[in-house]
Amino acid sequence: MAEKLKRLFDSELPRVHSLRVQPAWVAGELLRFGGDFDKYVRSRDLVKQEGIIFRHLLRFILLCGEFVQLQEFGEPDTQWLDDLREIADQVTASCRAVDPQSTDKIIESARRAADVVTGETQAEEVLEEPAEELAEAVELDDFGAGVWDEE
Repeated sequence: MAEKLKRLFDSELPRVHSLRVQPAWVAGELLRFGGDFDKYVRSRDLVKQEGIIFRHLLRFILLCGEFVQLQEFGEPDTQWLDDLREIADQVTASCRAVDPQSTDKIIESARRAADVVTGETQAEEVLEEPAEELAEAVELDDFGAGVWDEE
């Protein structure tokens, strides 16, 4: 799938030459490594991109939460939603192992965010409750700080 998306990108934007794009199947590969984020990024030589990968995984968790809301609209076959919830839980646990404060802060902010598409004033709580340390979590402006710093 990652390679197909890369080919689609190349065909749709053939004049983009200065941008190096490397396909990565992040969430699925992370689960193949038993949810061990460090082992995944080291084995795939992605250590320099670990901040980007971490943020991608957080977005994946939020996307899963949006799909889980379909169950509330009377989706008849919910087995795939249950599977998706389980995958989101596994990825959430992996992200919490890396940075629990940022993970909980992003999940909490998604719960409180308004859905501009449907006009909701507050998102439904579809992901598990955040940890107690959330009150002391870093501000979103600090999220990802240092990703581009040289080591």
